[in-house]
Amino acid sequence: MIKKLILGEMQVNCYVVYNSQKECLIVDPGANGQKVKKFIESHELELKAILITHGHCDHIGAVDYLYELYHCPIYMKEEGMELLYNVTWNLSAAFGEPFKIKSPVNKAIDMIIADFHIHWYLMEGHCLGSSMIYVEEENALFSGDVLFAGSIGRFDFPTSSSMQTKETLHKLKALELDCRVLPGHGEETNLKYEQQNNYYLKNI
Repeated sequence: MIKKLILGEMQVNCYVVYNSQKECLIVDPGANGQKVKKFIESHELELKAILITHGHCDHIGAVDYLYELYHCPIYMKEEGMELLYNVTWNLSAAFGEPFKIKSPVNKAIDMIIADFHIHWYLMEGHCLGSSMIYVEEENALFSGDVLFAGSIGRFDFPTSSSMQTKETLHKLKALELDCRVLPGHGEETNLKYEQQNNYYLKNI
């Protein structure tokens, strides 16, 4: 089961993925940690891990708050970890509230947490370490700011790359999954649909 929580001024999509044993994962807790905590407690869930698609401030703002409460492991791709500690790269300085992550963060690899099989896809271009996370049991691809419904992530930020974005688009077009796409902002879509209809994927 997946619950979408829309958090913060940037309207980031945070996802709580949970099973019948009441174990859960959280993807991109970007702000409003109290709102996430309320959902966890109201559903009597046990938080097993926090997963981060990339290190921009609107996706990591509530990580420390939740870690202090639950002391669960945190995972993200190693290539993007510097963003957690660089206020320019994570864009928090640009929004007038510079911050760095204080909690310990682990290098993401394909893994099993609770009974969730989790696969990580490094898809840089939006920023260093930008990735997508596939959870087999839900047939769901959490695309962060890599892929949106009808669009893709910007590539004009610090550590962005138009060349890497083009490489990522080729990888996206070749990805052999028929699955839900749950992006970091906006509405849900489907990978096959985006491969066939997304302007940026059609015109690379």
